[in-house]
Amino acid sequence: MGAADVFAGRVALVTGASRGIGAAVARRLAARGAAVAVNAIDGAEAEATAAELREAGREAAAFPADVADPAQVASMVRAVAAWRGPVEVLVNNAGVLEMTPLAEMPPEVWHRVVDVNLGGTFHCMREVVPGMLERGFGRIVNVASFWGLVGVAGATHYGASKGGILALTRAVAAELGPSGVRVAAIAPGTVDTEQLRADAAFAGIALEEMRARYAADTLIGRIATPEEIAGLVAFLAGEGAEAFHGRALVATGGRRVA
Repeated sequence: MGAADVFAGRVALVTGASRGIGAAVARRLAARGAAVAVNAIDGAEAEATAAELREAGREAAAFPADVADPAQVASMVRAVAAWRGPVEVLVNNAGVLEMTPLAEMPPEVWHRVVDVNLGGTFHCMREVVPGMLERGFGRIVNVASFWGLVGVAGATHYGASKGGILALTRAVAAELGPSGVRVAAIAPGTVDTEQLRADAAFAGIALEEMRARYAADTLIGRIATPEEIAGLVAFLAGEGAEAFHGRALVATGGRRVA
């Protein structure tokens, strides 16, 4: 089996896959042979990504659900199993961020960000891990963030949730041990997604200036693309990444972590 079909016959669930990093991950796994279950909270957006993959000759279907809701997650995982079989590759990418200063943050905004980003990761892992352990095989990649390592003003809730994902990844890896189920994380720096518009609005600057500011803080002179992050996710979910069990790949274009 070559790199082009490393996921052949595997069922992959990608959360938050309607755009940005999630959509890029769905494309990458599908191109390498996986049957991809596309999750997003909006059913039409999930179907748009799934339809794109099918038009490219790949196997894909939409599974809308709010990952913050454990009942919806359980129903989604059952539906995926009925579609093509149990989830063998899980990519926890779903995330939300509303830039808000701490002193002005309503509790409901804090809880929504933490419930989706960290809670959703927990709910999805809890649903798929038992079956993975029974089969002695599973791959889980959790998408955290550089901001979970360093913290950023206006994103205390996001940083806390992403830092929690990194800790959760380590703890679950310790539980799973040498079971055949591997879990790892990726902590991207700034990626060229729609989130940049919200960052620019919060900073009160134009989008291109925001992009330039972030780029200037790297060693490569630019920010990452969703496709680059998708490649790292596929590496962690593929063969030959055993050494990264419980670890996080930090992808910041050379930016210092601390």
